[in-house]
Amino acid sequence: MMGLRAATFGLAVATLGSLAWPLHAQQYRSETRELESVPPAVEQKSAQELLRTTTDPYAKSLLLRDLAAQAAASGDTAAAARYIEQALAQKALSGLAEQQLREQLSQLYLASGDYQKLIPQLEAQVKSGKPTVETLIALGSAYIEQKRYGEAIPLLQRGMREAAAQQRRIDPSWRRALAAALLASGREREALPELEQLLNEDPTQRDDWMRLAAIHIKTGDKSRAAAVLEIAARLGFLADVTDRMRLVTLTAQIGAPFEAASTLTEFIERKQVPLTGESATLLASLWIAARESQLALAALDDAIRLAPSARLYQQRAQLHMDREEYAQAARALTAAIELGANDGATWMTLGMARYQQADIDAALQAFRQAKSHAASRKLASDWIAYLESGRAREQAMAAAAQRRVRDDEAIQLGSLLGDAPLSVSAAAARADTGSGAAAPRGGLTPIGAEAQANADGSIPPWTGGLTRAQWPPGFAPGERLRDPFAGERPLFTITKDNLARHRERLSRGHQALFARYPNYKMPVYATRRSVGYPQEIYEASQANIGRAKLLGPDALSGAKLGVPFPKPQSGVEVMWNHRTRYRGDSVEAQTTQAVVAPRGSPQYLKQTERVWFRYGNIKDPIDLSQQNILLYYLTWFGKTRNEIDFLALVHESANSLENPRNIWVLPPGIPRLFRVPPVGYDQPFVGSEGLMFIDMIDMYNGAFDRYVWKLVGKQELYIPYNGFRIGDGSYTYERLLTPHHFNQDATRYELHRVWVVEATERQGRRHSFGKRTFYVDEDSWNVVLVENEDHSGQLWRFQEGHLLPFYDQGFANTAPTLVYDLKDGRYFANRLMAEDRPPEYGLPMRDAEFVPAAVRGRYAR
Repeated sequence: MMGLRAATFGLAVATLGSLAWPLHAQQYRSETRELESVPPAVEQKSAQELLRTTTDPYAKSLLLRDLAAQAAASGDTAAAARYIEQALAQKALSGLAEQQLREQLSQLYLASGDYQKLIPQLEAQVKSGKPTVETLIALGSAYIEQKRYGEAIPLLQRGMREAAAQQRRIDPSWRRALAAALLASGREREALPELEQLLNEDPTQRDDWMRLAAIHIKTGDKSRAAAVLEIAARLGFLADVTDRMRLVTLTAQIGAPFEAASTLTEFIERKQVPLTGESATLLASLWIAARESQLALAALDDAIRLAPSARLYQQRAQLHMDREEYAQAARALTAAIELGANDGATWMTLGMARYQQADIDAALQAFRQAKSHAASRKLASDWIAYLESGRAREQAMAAAAQRRVRDDEAIQLGSLLGDAPLSVSAAAARADTGSGAAAPRGGLTPIGAEAQANADGSIPPWTGGLTRAQWPPGFAPGERLRDPFAGERPLFTITKDNLARHRERLSRGHQALFARYPNYKMPVYATRRSVGYPQEIYEASQANIGRAKLLGPDALSGAKLGVPFPKPQSGVEVMWNHRTRYRGDSVEAQTTQAVVAPRGSPQYLKQTERVWFRYGNIKDPIDLSQQNILLYYLTWFGKTRNEIDFLALVHESANSLENPRNIWVLPPGIPRLFRVPPVGYDQPFVGSEGLMFIDMIDMYNGAFDRYVWKLVGKQELYIPYNGFRIGDGSYTYERLLTPHHFNQDATRYELHRVWVVEATERQGRRHSFGKRTFYVDEDSWNVVLVENEDHSGQLWRFQEGHLLPFYDQGFANTAPTLVYDLKDGRYFANRLMAEDRPPEYGLPMRDAEFVPAAVRGRYAR
């Protein structure tokens, strides 16, 4: 409350000083008149002297207000309060002036801190039956100072209700006081919405984040507590070691020891947590819980160096035993015994370590020591009998000769501190966590997909994608793509009648379409892993492992040409793989888009795109450390192929910390190019009638800073794949764009593995979608499905991208992309190609043609 008093006092002083004379002037404005001559100068009297001689109540009120302002400015809050009380007692001020004085009086009451004296005055006003909002808040806050929380709560609640009824702003300090009183009274669940509202209004207060975390801790919701502290860490509010260690502990308690250990490691490396015997011991225990013995041993080394103990040596010995490193285990056990661990279990373990080294004599000595302890006497006796039988030495030497030295792989750490947090599921997906999750069998493809088939073989192994020998007969590069699987028929078709049988392999968005449209269907075909990339992309992707990193959610560094993160450890790394996936060196494409309403004809618009990819350019790959650019993008729209109604030029950067995306637009009818602030997020996309936002282009594009990205893991789903028939000319746009939903006869769905990424709106970063779930094809890193929810958690818009392998160019993309509005029944189709000329790839392009002046000269009319 000290912060509240200081802020209140400052506000009181500022407001009293600013309002005293303007209001005074307003009161007399109607009484001004012109004098025939200048009156003689009169002696100026002080306000105190005038007060003693003035009898008019109105004039006294104004003098008392001035005196209150002077007292407040000098720091005498008690005197200021007395003057305002006297001014109000005159009952001569207008309603507005009286209301302002009462507000200042309540703030002075709080600022003075003399509650023993002021509480009776406030209580008297409350008992009078007509207390002001300020009086209620002031008395409630005073009760909190005296720890009278039960009495404070109803006063604060009443004050806030009355302020809302009067359509007045509820000061954050009032809500903060109420939350503090509720917490102190053990009413955590009632305090929760108050704190959440506070953080929605102002996420910059460290104590509010800590209080919210405290609520979740006390109510046992450790997952939410860890999430709150994680956000606080990102905002820089974990200011001391205690808060940082709390974040680590909570993360471990929710079942994520790998992330907890990674975070503690990062804290220690940043010197935000000191490396002590205690912190090193905790780190070791976390790595042990995460089954990362290699990292646990390193942490135990630090712990032993800083604070050696028998228990730490015993832990180290057990890890070496588990790793079949028996010589190291024996040394650690010997050290533990020297520090006092003279128990049967320690001697027994030492005996077994010596035996595994084929050192029978040393093993016998250890087992004889163990025999002297009652708890291990019987087992030690059995071992002694076995070793003395003569067979043990030969068997031990044979086992030792076959034992191989353990080869540890490098381990990439996760973290809850960076802008791309590693989730529990992401950690479980790692091949070497030992967490119980199924590790990839048979290795990974060069860009990071699981190469092997799934358990029942319904997803086949990856064999390199479509080869030239599998191209349709007579097809030549650059032509409109033909369907290499034209002769195939669906294995089955999902309808509302058999939906329950297939529900577990359907996204929530597809289930919603079945629920809304009884005639919706999904023809499911045999899975064809048809996506392949050029060898240069494969080699570059492997070279990026361990080299690419994120300096922030929108700052890529160290990557070159290929997939930045073939082994992603976070949701935002998966999304960066989508953002930078190879799509050729350059392209110019004309496509059609349309809004389809439940009734009426589709509204068409032509779009032309000219793109020069700078990252992911095989012929001329850039170095991001030298050129902060991902691509140059030029697009224009019109109702026909040749007209330009609107044009946009975009320079997309790789590191927005250095330079965000640059955008210029050429509006209709104006022959000038205007630079505009970076647009994106939930700003409407041209011609979509608000159905698609800018950041829904390409399923998702642009900055990642408005969401917290969580890597949920992998899932097997039916997704739109190998959709050649949609764009090969078999269907006109009129046939494809049927009312309510796309013509499903033209579609093809297959079972594939997808990465699942959840994006939850960051505190203080508003977006029309509160939560989004992305499904990313493992073979191409294309986002293929997106579920967009409103802030109530209702599924609102569902994106579906029909994956198309451009086998003649060596990449894959989604075309068309669909956006279904599940509330109003419309949908938007983008990247329709069946009636437009085929895209042209590999066109010669250069930086100069994407300079604004060059664009203006060529396209402005």
